[in-house]
Amino acid sequence: MRFGAIHLACGAALACGAAWLGFAGATAAAELTPPPKTDAKGWIVTVSAIGAVTPSFPGSGQMRPYPFPSVSFRRVGEPESFSTPDEGFGLDLLDLGYMKAGPVANFVFQRGQRDGLFGMRRIGLTHEIGGFVELYPVDHFRVRAEMRQGIDGHKGFVAAFYADAYQNFGPIRLSVGPRLNFGDNTYANAYYSVTPLEAMLNGRLTPYWATGGFTAAGGMATVRYDINELTNVSIYGGGQRLLGSVGASPIPNVIGSRSQFTAGLAVSRSFVVDPSDYLPDLPQLPKVF
Repeated sequence: MRFGAIHLACGAALACGAAWLGFAGATAAAELTPPPKTDAKGWIVTVSAIGAVTPSFPGSGQMRPYPFPSVSFRRVGEPESFSTPDEGFGLDLLDLGYMKAGPVANFVFQRGQRDGLFGMRRIGLTHEIGGFVELYPVDHFRVRAEMRQGIDGHKGFVAAFYADAYQNFGPIRLSVGPRLNFGDNTYANAYYSVTPLEAMLNGRLTPYWATGGFTAAGGMATVRYDINELTNVSIYGGGQRLLGSVGASPIPNVIGSRSQFTAGLAVSRSFVVDPSDYLPDLPQLPKVF
């Protein structure tokens, strides 16, 4: 995909979002109020099994299948939050209806020495932790920002920005929107720099020092089908174009690709869990007075 095509895709997604906002604006005020409090007990736990086809490493041109799980929580009586399969694992500690925030986690698969990476450093599985905030400025439109720190693996700081327009058509929900990613110098150096020794061992790459900044831009679309109140299936797909210093690295340009695509299928099932059901009944103590 050409770089210009990514800009057109982002523009189309934003235009679609704007049209969607105009369609939905009449009912926005009613849905921006915080959800009412409920006396219902317990939590709704949603477990998802996701099978995705993604680049084998950041900057790769080879697509490989990866299975991974996802878990989300919400209190009984609270409406389900809008989400997309490409965002991190978050927990809404602050929920005002129009604004949500809380901790978030994500992971990046390890990078070995296959797919043209002979002689390059290995990067282990990365666990990223941080926080997120998302806003619903009008009905059927969400913006979200995640800020995460890699505690192992690449050990860098990253941020991801999402904007999604979404609409339900009976049991089907459609969503589409642009994406923008950021990574600091540590992140960029881990995946996109090439030392002189690595260049000599690899034979195809030249020495290069990557620096941080906005690393990729693109878009994502998702179609979700609710089988029943507890089970749903989603398919999603999208693409991003590497930007800036990481986009100029010989890793994507010589042995990989600056165009990064992903697609996947997610099956989700929800369960109601009441922790009090698993606690023993405590005996009543006699009153002293």
